[in-house]
Amino acid sequence: MQKWCLVILAAGQGKRMRSPLPKVFLPVLGKPLMEYLLDATESLGFTQRLAVFSPSFLEEARKTFGNRVEIVTQEIPRGTAHAVKSALPSIRAEIEWVLTVYADMPLLPQEVIEAMIGFVEAKRTDVAFLTATSPHPESFGRVIRDEQGFPLRVVEEKDCTPQESLIREINVGVFAFRKGILGGILEAIQDENRQKEFYLTDAVEVSRKMGFSVQAFQVDWQKEFMNVNGPADLAGVFGLVREQKIASLWERGVKILDPQSVYVDWDVEVEDDVWLYPGAVIEGKSMIGKGTRVGPFARIVNSVIGQNNIIEYSVVEHAYLEEDVLVGPFAHLRPGTRLGKGVRIGNFVEVKNSQVGEGTKALHLSYLGDAQVGREVNVGAGTITCNFDGKKKNPTFIEDRVFIGSNNSLVAPVRIGEGAYTAAGSTITQDVPPYALGVGRARQVNIQGWAKRKRGEEK
Repeated sequence: MQKWCLVILAAGQGKRMRSPLPKVFLPVLGKPLMEYLLDATESLGFTQRLAVFSPSFLEEARKTFGNRVEIVTQEIPRGTAHAVKSALPSIRAEIEWVLTVYADMPLLPQEVIEAMIGFVEAKRTDVAFLTATSPHPESFGRVIRDEQGFPLRVVEEKDCTPQESLIREINVGVFAFRKGILGGILEAIQDENRQKEFYLTDAVEVSRKMGFSVQAFQVDWQKEFMNVNGPADLAGVFGLVREQKIASLWERGVKILDPQSVYVDWDVEVEDDVWLYPGAVIEGKSMIGKGTRVGPFARIVNSVIGQNNIIEYSVVEHAYLEEDVLVGPFAHLRPGTRLGKGVRIGNFVEVKNSQVGEGTKALHLSYLGDAQVGREVNVGAGTITCNFDGKKKNPTFIEDRVFIGSNNSLVAPVRIGEGAYTAAGSTITQDVPPYALGVGRARQVNIQGWAKRKRGEEK
């Protein structure tokens, strides 16, 4: 493997996906499509890995994949053979073999790639390509063999005759070339097809005519060989990856009651004995601790969830929860939220950029924004921290064992001292000293007979 270069062909425009970005950037379980192919080839020991992109998406490619693969450009979209030709000047001098792969085959199994490389090295053939007999050969190029079974050429489906379209042996899309002859083969390929493009698949016929040895490495068909040509194919890949992820979770002892309704991104880490109820969606690089229960209908994004928590009918984004925390139903934890052990965040409570101490409860209809809340605080129903003054966000400090009365507005910046109380219905605009009672409401006045006068009922 020390003499191999991998070239990933990713210069498509994404027209059939109806997307502003090519399909290789589109997310599947939280990762760009091409990341799966990069993962599969990571440990195979390639001396060099290149990816060919259109110049229109060069910056996006560098930002997304540049730390894992060398990016080169195909200046003019002239087909797959032309894309490989664009990469040729970037291939290092010490490389002896070049393996090309289509980027829209994200689930190509690592063991198949490794087996093909072993086949090429054992046979010492000049050119090899991967084939399989597919039950559904549509959208693949067909392999044409002679009477002795030697491969003659590959015909793309758009160029197949009715008889050729009945052939079930397909070109999977992986080619291997001896580097020293690759330039000459690419130069000899012509654009004599309906698309007027230079097809890499023509390398089979061209190489044979040039006197080079060409062999097909035939393997059993696998559903992972599917190409992503449109939205339906993307959904198919999504389904396969999701099945793999669910299977890996089951192996860890994760309980998934309805796997068809649960979505867990590829990089999510889930510990033993977690329960995922219907409608659970866990995204990004979230971590879920042992014994936690997620759902029904909860969404967690890039968050760390400790052990033995319960999150139901709620959204948790970029948050950190310690253990024994109860969230929901219908709560929203926004970025920057940190909840201590035993915290309870209940019905229609929103927390943003706030730290909430151990044992604190906010059970109903409240908003905590830019707040530092201590231990064992009771936040009454209808409490809000008024953190925005029209120009900047201001902090609220609620110290340990404070009791916040119902329907309070805490106008930041403000501090409620340890053990203090605030009266129900208060607007708190000044600091409340420790163990004091803060009252911020107008004195009630009852005007006798006012309602009758209002209605004109008074005689």
